[in-house]
Amino acid sequence: MKINTQKREENKVFLEVEEDFSRFEEAIQQAIVEAGRDVRLPGFRPGKAPKEMIEKALDREYVEHKAAQSLIADLYHKIIDESKIDPVDYPNVEITQQQKDKPFAFKITVDVYPNIKLGKYKGLKGEKKSTEVTEEEVLKVLGNLQERFTVADAEGKKERLPLDDEFAKKVSSFGTLAELKEEVHSALTKEKTMESENDLKNKLVALASDGAKADIPSAMVEREIDVMLDELRGALSQSGLTLEDYLKGIRKEETALKEEMKKAAEIRVKGKVVLKAIAEEEKLTVTAEDLSAELAEMARASGQSAEELEKNLAENGRQYINDYLLRRKALDLLVDKADIKLEKGEKKE
Repeated sequence: MKINTQKREENKVFLEVEEDFSRFEEAIQQAIVEAGRDVRLPGFRPGKAPKEMIEKALDREYVEHKAAQSLIADLYHKIIDESKIDPVDYPNVEITQQQKDKPFAFKITVDVYPNIKLGKYKGLKGEKKSTEVTEEEVLKVLGNLQERFTVADAEGKKERLPLDDEFAKKVSSFGTLAELKEEVHSALTKEKTMESENDLKNKLVALASDGAKADIPSAMVEREIDVMLDELRGALSQSGLTLEDYLKGIRKEETALKEEMKKAAEIRVKGKVVLKAIAEEEKLTVTAEDLSAELAEMARASGQSAEELEKNLAENGRQYINDYLLRRKALDLLVDKADIKLEKGEKKE
Protein backbone atom coordinates (compact mmCIF):
# COMPACT_ATOMS: atom_id res chain seq x y z
CA MET A 1 0.00 0.00 0.00
CA LYS A 2 1.19 3.52 -0.81
CA ILE A 3 -0.18 6.94 0.15
CA ASN A 4 0.49 9.11 -2.89
CA THR A 5 -0.80 12.44 -1.60
CA GLN A 6 -2.00 13.83 1.71
CA LYS A 7 -3.23 17.33 2.41
CA ARG A 8 -5.25 19.03 5.14
CA GLU A 9 -7.74 21.88 4.82
CA GLU A 10 -9.03 23.05 8.21
CA ASN A 11 -10.47 19.87 9.78
CA LYS A 12 -10.58 17.75 6.63
CA VAL A 13 -7.81 15.51 5.36
CA PHE A 14 -7.64 14.37 1.74
CA LEU A 15 -5.66 11.23 0.86
CA GLU A 16 -4.92 9.44 -2.40
CA VAL A 17 -4.01 5.79 -1.86
CA GLU A 18 -3.10 2.85 -4.07
CA GLU A 19 -2.62 -0.88 -3.54
CA ASP A 20 -1.34 -3.68 -5.80
CA PHE A 21 -4.11 -4.99 -8.02
CA SER A 22 -3.31 -8.52 -6.80
CA ARG A 23 -4.74 -7.55 -3.38
CA PHE A 24 -7.99 -6.50 -5.07
CA GLU A 25 -8.12 -9.81 -6.96
CA GLU A 26 -7.69 -11.66 -3.66
CA ALA A 27 -10.55 -9.63 -2.19
CA ILE A 28 -12.72 -10.52 -5.20
CA GLN A 29 -12.10 -14.24 -4.68
CA GLN A 30 -12.99 -13.91 -1.00
CA ALA A 31 -16.16 -11.96 -1.88
CA ILE A 32 -17.16 -14.78 -4.30
CA VAL A 33 -16.68 -17.38 -1.55
CA GLU A 34 -18.76 -15.37 0.93
CA ALA A 35 -21.54 -14.56 -1.55
CA GLY A 36 -21.53 -18.15 -2.77
CA ARG A 37 -22.70 -19.40 0.63
CA ASP A 38 -26.14 -17.95 -0.09
CA VAL A 39 -26.37 -18.93 -3.78
CA ARG A 40 -28.91 -21.67 -4.48
CA LEU A 41 -28.36 -23.68 -7.67
CA PRO A 42 -30.52 -26.65 -8.78
CA GLY A 43 -29.02 -29.96 -7.63
CA PHE A 44 -26.64 -28.46 -5.10
CA ARG A 45 -26.90 -27.58 -1.45
CA PRO A 46 -26.21 -23.87 -0.65
CA GLY A 47 -22.48 -23.19 -0.95
CA LYS A 48 -21.68 -26.63 -2.38
CA ALA A 49 -21.92 -25.86 -6.11
CA PRO A 50 -18.68 -25.69 -8.17
CA LYS A 51 -16.95 -22.31 -7.92
CA GLU A 52 -17.23 -21.65 -11.67
CA MET A 53 -21.03 -22.09 -11.56
CA ILE A 54 -21.32 -19.88 -8.47
CA GLU A 55 -19.23 -17.17 -10.12
CA LYS A 56 -21.45 -17.18 -13.22
CA ALA A 57 -24.55 -16.90 -11.07
CA LEU A 58 -23.27 -13.84 -9.21
CA ASP A 59 -23.54 -10.20 -10.31
CA ARG A 60 -19.93 -9.27 -11.10
CA GLU A 61 -20.49 -5.59 -10.30
CA TYR A 62 -21.89 -6.49 -6.88
CA VAL A 63 -18.95 -8.82 -6.15
CA GLU A 64 -16.39 -6.15 -7.09
CA HIS A 65 -18.21 -3.58 -4.97
CA LYS A 66 -18.11 -5.88 -1.91
CA ALA A 67 -14.45 -6.70 -2.60
CA ALA A 68 -13.51 -3.03 -2.82
CA GLN A 69 -15.33 -2.28 0.45
CA SER A 70 -13.58 -5.15 2.20
CA LEU A 71 -10.12 -4.23 0.90
CA ILE A 72 -10.44 -0.55 1.83
CA ALA A 73 -11.71 -1.49 5.30
CA ASP A 74 -8.68 -3.77 5.76
CA LEU A 75 -6.32 -0.99 4.66
CA TYR A 76 -7.93 1.82 6.64
CA HIS A 77 -6.19 1.20 9.99
CA LYS A 78 -2.82 1.09 8.22
CA ILE A 79 -3.68 4.32 6.41
CA ILE A 80 -4.50 6.01 9.73
CA ASP A 81 -1.21 4.85 11.26
CA GLU A 82 0.96 5.86 8.32
CA SER A 83 -0.70 9.23 7.75
CA LYS A 84 -0.79 9.95 11.51
CA ILE A 85 -4.31 11.32 11.40
CA ASP A 86 -6.99 11.18 14.10
CA PRO A 87 -10.39 10.69 12.38
CA VAL A 88 -13.55 11.82 14.18
CA ASP A 89 -16.04 10.48 11.63
CA TYR A 90 -16.47 7.76 9.02
CA PRO A 91 -14.46 8.45 5.84
CA ASN A 92 -15.89 9.33 2.45
CA VAL A 93 -14.31 7.01 -0.15
CA GLU A 94 -14.12 7.36 -3.92
CA ILE A 95 -12.57 4.56 -6.02
CA THR A 96 -10.58 6.14 -8.84
CA GLN A 97 -9.10 3.03 -10.51
CA GLN A 98 -9.75 -0.69 -10.46
CA GLN A 99 -8.53 -1.78 -13.89
CA LYS A 100 -6.67 -5.06 -14.23
CA ASP A 101 -2.88 -4.84 -14.14
CA LYS A 102 -3.05 -1.28 -12.79
CA PRO A 103 -2.92 -0.28 -9.09
CA PHE A 104 -6.22 -0.33 -7.22
CA ALA A 105 -6.56 3.38 -6.34
CA PHE A 106 -8.97 5.40 -4.22
CA LYS A 107 -9.41 8.77 -2.52
CA ILE A 108 -10.35 9.30 1.12
CA THR A 109 -11.84 12.45 2.65
CA VAL A 110 -12.28 12.42 6.42
CA ASP A 111 -12.91 14.86 9.27
CA VAL A 112 -10.08 14.79 11.79
CA TYR A 113 -9.44 16.01 15.32
CA PRO A 114 -9.13 19.80 15.27
CA ASN A 115 -5.96 21.81 15.72
CA ILE A 116 -6.26 24.01 18.79
CA LYS A 117 -4.46 27.12 19.98
CA LEU A 118 -4.59 27.30 23.75
CA GLY A 119 -5.06 30.58 25.56
CA LYS A 120 -4.50 31.18 29.25
CA TYR A 121 -5.31 28.18 31.41
CA LYS A 122 -3.15 28.73 34.50
CA GLY A 123 -4.04 31.30 37.15
CA LEU A 124 -7.68 31.47 36.05
CA LYS A 125 -9.89 33.32 38.52
CA GLY A 126 -12.83 31.37 39.88
CA GLU A 127 -15.34 31.71 42.68
CA LYS A 128 -16.35 28.65 44.64
CA LYS A 129 -19.84 28.37 46.03
CA SER A 130 -20.14 28.01 49.79
CA THR A 131 -20.68 24.52 51.17
CA GLU A 132 -21.95 25.79 54.51
CA VAL A 133 -25.18 24.11 55.65
CA THR A 134 -27.55 26.24 57.73
CA GLU A 135 -29.92 25.15 60.46
CA GLU A 136 -32.81 26.29 58.25
CA GLU A 137 -31.74 23.90 55.49
CA VAL A 138 -31.58 20.98 57.94
CA LEU A 139 -35.01 21.86 59.32
CA LYS A 140 -36.41 22.05 55.78
CA VAL A 141 -35.35 18.43 55.14
CA LEU A 142 -36.87 17.37 58.47
CA GLY A 143 -40.02 19.26 57.54
CA ASN A 144 -40.26 17.28 54.30
CA LEU A 145 -39.94 14.09 56.35
CA GLN A 146 -42.74 15.32 58.61
CA GLU A 147 -44.92 15.81 55.53
CA ARG A 148 -44.28 12.24 54.41
CA PHE A 149 -45.09 10.80 57.83
CA THR A 150 -48.23 12.78 58.74
CA VAL A 151 -50.90 10.96 60.73
CA ALA A 152 -54.65 11.45 60.89
CA ASP A 153 -56.30 12.46 64.17
CA ALA A 154 -59.71 11.30 65.45
CA GLU A 155 -61.46 13.78 63.16
CA GLY A 156 -59.49 12.65 60.10
CA LYS A 157 -57.33 15.75 59.96
CA LYS A 158 -53.65 15.25 59.12
CA GLU A 159 -51.18 16.13 61.83
CA ARG A 160 -47.42 16.45 61.70
CA LEU A 161 -45.41 14.35 64.11
CA PRO A 162 -43.42 16.47 66.56
CA LEU A 163 -39.67 16.73 65.95
CA ASP A 164 -38.37 14.62 68.82
CA ASP A 165 -36.49 11.40 69.47
CA GLU A 166 -39.59 9.31 68.75
CA PHE A 167 -39.87 10.97 65.35
CA ALA A 168 -36.21 10.13 64.63
CA LYS A 169 -36.81 6.48 65.53
CA LYS A 170 -39.90 6.33 63.30
CA VAL A 171 -38.36 7.83 60.14
CA SER A 172 -34.76 6.55 60.42
CA SER A 173 -32.41 4.08 62.06
CA PHE A 174 -31.25 6.70 64.56
CA GLY A 175 -32.29 6.72 68.19
CA THR A 176 -32.29 10.46 68.77
CA LEU A 177 -33.28 13.61 66.91
CA ALA A 178 -29.76 14.99 67.41
CA GLU A 179 -28.28 12.00 65.56
CA LEU A 180 -30.79 12.37 62.73
CA LYS A 181 -30.01 16.10 62.40
CA GLU A 182 -26.29 15.32 62.30
CA GLU A 183 -26.84 12.78 59.50
CA VAL A 184 -28.97 15.26 57.50
CA HIS A 185 -26.30 17.94 58.00
CA SER A 186 -23.59 15.55 56.79
CA ALA A 187 -25.59 14.49 53.71
CA LEU A 188 -26.33 18.12 52.77
CA THR A 189 -22.65 19.04 53.21
CA LYS A 190 -21.58 16.23 50.85
CA GLU A 191 -24.20 17.28 48.30
CA LYS A 192 -23.19 20.94 48.46
CA THR A 193 -19.49 20.07 48.27
CA MET A 194 -20.03 18.04 45.11
CA GLU A 195 -22.18 20.78 43.55
CA SER A 196 -19.63 23.43 44.48
CA GLU A 197 -16.70 21.48 43.02
CA ASN A 198 -18.56 20.67 39.80
CA ASP A 199 -19.69 24.30 39.42
CA LEU A 200 -16.11 25.54 39.87
CA LYS A 201 -14.74 23.03 37.35
CA ASN A 202 -17.38 24.01 34.79
CA LYS A 203 -16.48 27.70 35.25
CA LEU A 204 -12.75 27.05 34.81
CA VAL A 205 -13.28 24.90 31.70
CA ALA A 206 -15.50 27.66 30.26
CA LEU A 207 -12.77 30.26 30.92
CA ALA A 208 -10.06 28.07 29.36
CA SER A 209 -12.35 27.38 26.38
CA ASP A 210 -13.12 31.08 25.87
CA GLY A 211 -9.40 31.79 25.58
CA ALA A 212 -8.72 28.95 23.14
CA LYS A 213 -9.18 28.90 19.38
CA ALA A 214 -10.49 25.76 17.70
CA ASP A 215 -12.73 24.98 14.75
CA ILE A 216 -14.83 22.04 15.95
CA PRO A 217 -15.87 19.51 13.24
CA SER A 218 -19.62 19.04 12.95
CA ALA A 219 -19.16 15.27 13.30
CA MET A 220 -17.85 15.73 16.84
CA VAL A 221 -20.85 17.87 17.74
CA GLU A 222 -23.26 15.30 16.32
CA ARG A 223 -21.55 12.55 18.31
CA GLU A 224 -21.78 14.64 21.50
CA ILE A 225 -25.51 15.18 20.89
CA ASP A 226 -25.90 11.39 20.75
CA VAL A 227 -24.04 11.14 24.08
CA MET A 228 -26.38 13.76 25.58
CA LEU A 229 -29.42 11.83 24.33
CA ASP A 230 -28.07 8.66 25.96
CA GLU A 231 -27.58 10.59 29.22
CA LEU A 232 -31.16 11.85 28.99
CA ARG A 233 -32.43 8.30 28.38
CA GLY A 234 -30.56 7.13 31.47
CA ALA A 235 -31.99 9.93 33.62
CA LEU A 236 -35.53 9.29 32.36
CA SER A 237 -35.26 5.57 33.01
CA GLN A 238 -34.74 6.34 36.71
CA SER A 239 -38.34 7.57 36.69
CA GLY A 240 -39.59 4.71 34.54
CA LEU A 241 -39.89 6.90 31.44
CA THR A 242 -38.55 6.49 27.91
CA LEU A 243 -37.27 9.18 25.57
CA GLU A 244 -40.42 8.66 23.49
CA ASP A 245 -42.57 9.38 26.57
CA TYR A 246 -40.57 12.53 27.23
CA LEU A 247 -40.87 13.76 23.64
CA LYS A 248 -44.63 13.20 23.70
CA GLY A 249 -44.84 15.14 26.97
CA ILE A 250 -43.01 18.17 25.60
CA ARG A 251 -44.62 17.77 22.16
CA LYS A 252 -41.40 17.72 20.20
CA GLU A 253 -39.75 15.55 17.58
CA GLU A 254 -36.31 14.09 18.29
CA THR A 255 -34.81 16.19 15.50
CA ALA A 256 -36.05 19.39 17.21
CA LEU A 257 -34.62 18.25 20.53
CA LYS A 258 -31.27 17.53 18.88
CA GLU A 259 -31.23 21.01 17.37
CA GLU A 260 -31.87 22.51 20.82
CA MET A 261 -28.96 20.47 22.22
CA LYS A 262 -26.56 21.64 19.53
CA LYS A 263 -25.22 24.74 21.31
CA ALA A 264 -24.64 22.86 24.58
CA ALA A 265 -22.96 20.05 22.62
CA GLU A 266 -20.61 22.52 20.93
CA ILE A 267 -19.62 23.92 24.35
CA ARG A 268 -19.06 20.43 25.77
CA VAL A 269 -16.97 19.31 22.79
CA LYS A 270 -14.79 22.42 22.90
CA GLY A 271 -14.25 21.87 26.63
CA LYS A 272 -13.13 18.29 26.00
CA VAL A 273 -10.83 19.38 23.17
CA VAL A 274 -9.28 22.10 25.34
CA LEU A 275 -8.69 19.70 28.24
CA LYS A 276 -7.04 17.18 25.91
CA ALA A 277 -4.80 19.93 24.51
CA ILE A 278 -3.84 20.99 28.05
CA ALA A 279 -2.98 17.37 28.88
CA GLU A 280 -0.72 17.24 25.81
CA GLU A 281 0.85 20.63 26.61
CA GLU A 282 1.59 19.55 30.18
CA LYS A 283 2.71 16.06 29.06
CA LEU A 284 0.20 14.39 31.37
CA THR A 285 -0.06 10.61 31.08
CA VAL A 286 -2.37 7.84 32.23
CA THR A 287 -0.50 5.09 34.07
CA ALA A 288 -1.42 1.42 34.28
CA GLU A 289 -2.33 2.07 37.92
CA ASP A 290 -4.71 4.90 36.90
CA LEU A 291 -6.43 2.62 34.41
CA SER A 292 -6.70 -0.27 36.87
CA ALA A 293 -8.21 1.98 39.54
CA GLU A 294 -10.80 3.35 37.09
CA LEU A 295 -11.70 -0.15 35.84
CA ALA A 296 -12.11 -1.31 39.46
CA GLU A 297 -14.46 1.62 40.12
CA MET A 298 -16.44 0.89 36.95
CA ALA A 299 -16.62 -2.80 37.91
CA ARG A 300 -18.03 -1.95 41.34
CA ALA A 301 -20.68 0.25 39.76
CA SER A 302 -21.67 -2.40 37.20
CA GLY A 303 -21.53 -5.39 39.54
CA GLN A 304 -18.84 -7.15 37.47
CA SER A 305 -15.36 -8.18 38.45
CA ALA A 306 -12.54 -5.95 37.19
CA GLU A 307 -11.12 -8.92 35.24
CA GLU A 308 -14.46 -9.58 33.57
CA LEU A 309 -14.90 -5.91 32.66
CA GLU A 310 -11.38 -5.65 31.24
CA LYS A 311 -11.86 -8.83 29.20
CA ASN A 312 -15.06 -7.51 27.61
CA LEU A 313 -13.63 -4.05 26.98
CA ALA A 314 -12.96 -3.39 23.29
CA GLU A 315 -9.91 -1.38 22.22
CA ASN A 316 -12.01 1.72 21.48
CA GLY A 317 -13.55 1.40 24.95
CA ARG A 318 -10.11 1.34 26.52
CA GLN A 319 -9.14 4.44 24.50
CA TYR A 320 -12.33 6.21 25.62
CA ILE A 321 -11.42 5.59 29.28
CA ASN A 322 -7.83 6.70 28.68
CA ASP A 323 -9.02 9.97 27.09
CA TYR A 324 -11.47 10.54 29.96
CA LEU A 325 -8.72 10.07 32.57
CA LEU A 326 -6.41 12.44 30.69
CA ARG A 327 -9.12 15.11 30.63
CA ARG A 328 -9.74 14.57 34.33
CA LYS A 329 -6.04 15.09 35.08
CA ALA A 330 -6.06 18.26 32.99
CA LEU A 331 -9.12 19.48 34.89
CA ASP A 332 -7.40 18.80 38.22
CA LEU A 333 -4.45 20.87 36.96
CA LEU A 334 -6.80 23.75 36.05
CA VAL A 335 -8.20 23.73 39.59
CA ASP A 336 -4.78 23.37 41.22
CA LYS A 337 -3.34 26.32 39.27
CA ALA A 338 -6.43 28.56 39.57
CA ASP A 339 -6.87 31.62 41.78
CA ILE A 340 -9.98 30.51 43.65
CA LYS A 341 -12.00 32.52 46.12
CA LEU A 342 -14.91 31.36 48.23
CA GLU A 343 -18.21 33.22 48.08
CA LYS A 344 -17.40 34.93 51.38
CA GLY A 345 -14.22 36.35 49.86
CA GLU A 346 -11.56 34.18 51.51
CA LYS A 347 -8.94 32.57 49.25
CA LYS A 348 -8.46 28.82 48.92
CA GLU A 349 -5.75 27.20 51.02
